[in-house]
Amino acid sequence: MASAPEARVPICVLGAGPHGLAAVLHLKRADPALARETVVIDPSGRWMSAWDSRFARLGIDVLRSPSVHHPAPEVDALSCFVAQHGFPTSGLPYDPPMAAAFRAFTRHLVEAAELSQPLAVRPSRITAEADGGGVRIETSGSPLVADRLIVAANPHRRSIPPWVWPLCGQSRAELAHADDVDLGSLTNLAGQRIAVVGGGLTAAHLATGAVDRGASVDLVARRPLQIRPFDTDPGWLGPKCLRDFEDCPDPYQRFELARAARDGGSMPQWMRDQLGHDQVAIHEGVWVLGAAPTSDGYCLGLANGESIRANRVWLATGTAPDLGALGCLEPLLPDIARIGGLPVTDDELRVGVHPVHVAGRLATHTLGPAAGNLWGARQAAQRITRAVTGIDIDMLPNLP
Repeated sequence: MASAPEARVPICVLGAGPHGLAAVLHLKRADPALARETVVIDPSGRWMSAWDSRFARLGIDVLRSPSVHHPAPEVDALSCFVAQHGFPTSGLPYDPPMAAAFRAFTRHLVEAAELSQPLAVRPSRITAEADGGGVRIETSGSPLVADRLIVAANPHRRSIPPWVWPLCGQSRAELAHADDVDLGSLTNLAGQRIAVVGGGLTAAHLATGAVDRGASVDLVARRPLQIRPFDTDPGWLGPKCLRDFEDCPDPYQRFELARAARDGGSMPQWMRDQLGHDQVAIHEGVWVLGAAPTSDGYCLGLANGESIRANRVWLATGTAPDLGALGCLEPLLPDIARIGGLPVTDDELRVGVHPVHVAGRLATHTLGPAAGNLWGARQAAQRITRAVTGIDIDMLPNLP
């Protein structure tokens, strides 16, 4: 039987999270006909699936970003939606939205824009087209050729501390990275002791979630807890910090500036206050030197000579963005300059010689350390839309 002919599309978006959604919404605002022909690919086959899953697994009920940061082109869209539908506000500094309100808002955006659900396929190999200058995307479904590709997924590698490596082959469920912890399925942890390794917001969510389920927690952070309202200084969202960053011609120096600006994990004061619980012991500024299995979990040895016995160990040690982790792009990687896993991007967020644009943390070289945040989703969408359509969204009149 002959295979189905491959489809030719103007744009293919990999990833249906907030960055992919922002890209499609901005394209639709600038050129509705082009947006209708755009194809979105996500293995889940659903908008915001990974985002919603993470919030549910970690029991996150409020965002860290203010309400002005979201995927829609209109800055006040989220705050207007919350007020119109009577969603409760968080009452926290800088007005971060509640997770339930944000989830309803993104669903509203999809429905109002009449966006179809993403193709529930996984790309297996992406190659440059010899003729036409596009890219060919082989998938678990029918292949397609796109004139432009927007990588709005979040390819990354987990950051695993060296002391964990000798334990990895033992395949014990008691030791897990934060990406594998599902607090929703752990309804009763009474009597258990959990060691949470990490000092950022994810570590705090895991610790408070474990306490809510009856456990006691040791939170182990390699440095004193960093208390900041956001994971990057607000100056990085405007010219205060970005002017010098954009003027820096050295890509290596740019990445170092971005790395230093993020400066590891942090948490806002309101989250730190939730850790002030009798069931949470905080070990700040101390390294885990090693761990040994016990009959009921693990024993962690700390650099200060103390030891911690825990029934479970959860690693809130983060992830590192890495374009190479997206295996389907391997044929194109030799043509893409990368530093520490991140691609070098131009002002249009294009990488290499092929018609490939990136969003999210992959856009750090151009957008700076906040590229992976919701602020970065809109910034990337604006730049890519301008590159594709020649239209600056900010210059269009507001929708009624």
